[in-house]
Amino acid sequence: MRANAREGIVKATKKPQAGDSARSWFKHYKTSGNWGRSFAPETRPHVLKSGHFRLKTYFYQPATLCQSDSVTGTVGPVPEGLTVSNGSMYATMYHSPNDTRAHIVSYKFNQVPNRYTMQKLSWLPWSQFLRLASHVKISPYIKLGHGQAIGSTRKYIYVIANNHLLRKSSQSEEIMQISKNNLQIKQIWTFKVWNHSARTGRYFHNATFVNDHQFIAVYHDATDHRFEYWEVIRQGNSWYPKEIGATRGDFMRNDSPVQGITYDKHKKQIYLAFNDYLFKLKRSGKVLARGHFHTGREFEGISINGRHLYAELAQRPELLRQRIR
Repeated sequence: MRANAREGIVKATKKPQAGDSARSWFKHYKTSGNWGRSFAPETRPHVLKSGHFRLKTYFYQPATLCQSDSVTGTVGPVPEGLTVSNGSMYATMYHSPNDTRAHIVSYKFNQVPNRYTMQKLSWLPWSQFLRLASHVKISPYIKLGHGQAIGSTRKYIYVIANNHLLRKSSQSEEIMQISKNNLQIKQIWTFKVWNHSARTGRYFHNATFVNDHQFIAVYHDATDHRFEYWEVIRQGNSWYPKEIGATRGDFMRNDSPVQGITYDKHKKQIYLAFNDYLFKLKRSGKVLARGHFHTGREFEGISINGRHLYAELAQRPELLRQRIR
């Protein structure tokens, strides 16, 4: 029971900014190259160039870190979300894209020798394996929702453990605060966001955490053909939402889903990822730039840390990076 029954009930009143219109696909039709054929490690980087964006392969990750007869013991091979902070990346790794529980895997960048070695981790000589694997952390099998509402701060990872099949739902959502030290859940909060009433709930599939008390989320209202951007701030153990911007339209004419959101704290700009597309926007929702990449592969999360934008591609898990101009 909430102490304040009105907690989370606000009004979405922002005037939508002019949007953009594109068309993507629902099912990937390409892979990193060898994935799906020989499954041999990749030997070449990729460069994604379009408009404002120029992302280059930073490193390939192992598709599966642990194989087991049980779902709980298998780590991978499906990445869903990404966050980068303090020289490490944290990826949510699923046995199946329909799962709501999974593992978080972390890599320290200064312990990644080059773009190609980590994908060969399980085949390396024992001494090299021990040296590299000792810097890879794997969380317990925990509730993470779809894993694309994720962010990180100096000490913690935050994930909204949502149900990505729900849309205009009045249900509350759970925020998991996860310690970076041991990748275990430390605290859980619930929050809700309703526009006027339960009939117009704002159920978030994608969000990014700005700090330990604030996250930015995107909501697609398919009925009214608008994207909304919400800032949600914690005071004590309560979370208070405020709409900060909106964009007219649907971005993807065929309703291809958002695959990630991140926020540039320095420039106060929002980035959205769709399959083969990236968009940069003002907080108000005004579109500033877009990139179209023709990879045929799904983006599985984006993150900004410092002056770099990171993006994860699937089949095989591949982290790309560019310096933000």
